[in-house]
Amino acid sequence: MKIETANRSTSRVCLPGHPEVGARFEWALALTALWILGGLYVDGWAHTNIPETIDSFFTPWHAVLYSGLGASIAVVGITYLSNWRKGYDWLRSLPPVYMRSLLGAVILIVAGNLDFIWHSLFGFEEDVEALVSPSHLSLAVGGVLMISGPLRMAWERSRSKENIIPWPALLSLFTVLSIFTFFTSFSGAFTHPHLFVGDVPAEDTYVWDTTLISYVLVTSALLMGFILMAILRWKLPPGSLTLLITGNALLMFVMSISYTGEYWQVLIAALLGGILADVLLYVLQPSRERVKALRWFSFLVPASLFLLYFLSLILTHGIWWNSNMWLGMIFFSGMTGLGLSWLAVPPYSLEASK
Repeated sequence: MKIETANRSTSRVCLPGHPEVGARFEWALALTALWILGGLYVDGWAHTNIPETIDSFFTPWHAVLYSGLGASIAVVGITYLSNWRKGYDWLRSLPPVYMRSLLGAVILIVAGNLDFIWHSLFGFEEDVEALVSPSHLSLAVGGVLMISGPLRMAWERSRSKENIIPWPALLSLFTVLSIFTFFTSFSGAFTHPHLFVGDVPAEDTYVWDTTLISYVLVTSALLMGFILMAILRWKLPPGSLTLLITGNALLMFVMSISYTGEYWQVLIAALLGGILADVLLYVLQPSRERVKALRWFSFLVPASLFLLYFLSLILTHGIWWNSNMWLGMIFFSGMTGLGLSWLAVPPYSLEASK
């Protein structure tokens, strides 16, 4: 009888469902995500500007990055363990959205060790290698899965566009966007403004032209993909698009500042482009119901950004592209945004086509 009573007293209570998380948790995850982002771009800056100093895994740049990763993993892990100790099932000790963040944390731990082993076996990557190495891409997958939790949670909670995006979710959106642009920085317009400037290349310009075209199109596609996702789901607070466009451009520019520093005028273009995007959002009020406004917004935001981008270089340094090229790419950037709006809100009804 005593043994049976003891067993009952020590048996673990299993609580049903998933626990809730508060604003403090989401802010902690959003702020550690910014810490990770800072470490990522600092490490990218070191690889780009002082690669000769990177001869070990244990660098100040890795310290910033991995301490941020550790802090974010700790936020998720400690909350998970606390809820598990309260009695929640080990597969339900966080809300479903944040269980995926926990999976991201596990991937990060494995990828961090893989990164150390990879460097030990194959040395340290140079230039584009650092962006496409398997260990770094594994870190990116785990990191995005973990730090996008506040964004995914806001998505789950939203039921109409009248909901204002919470600030932790907006910061999460900015962080995820900037990770995407980091890993495609080889095709970033704000990473390579110097390549548009100067005399026409002596050799055949075909490779140069196609490379620079990719800078415009990739940048336009990434920015508008994230912007359209946000505006079609939430109401954005004033200044949100300025934050996304200007903040991201600043990160990309500073990462390669050793050879882009004198072309800082493109940052003014990014600031004006971001402000104009916020004005267009306020005036046009694009939505699924206001499709024409959505189409104009999707075209004008990237087109005006690259109009300002090219004008900032033409008026200060001059560019070697002729008017056919740079005016054409302004139109192309707008069509990229317009095309993405067609994917987000198709110009026909699936029901009507049946």
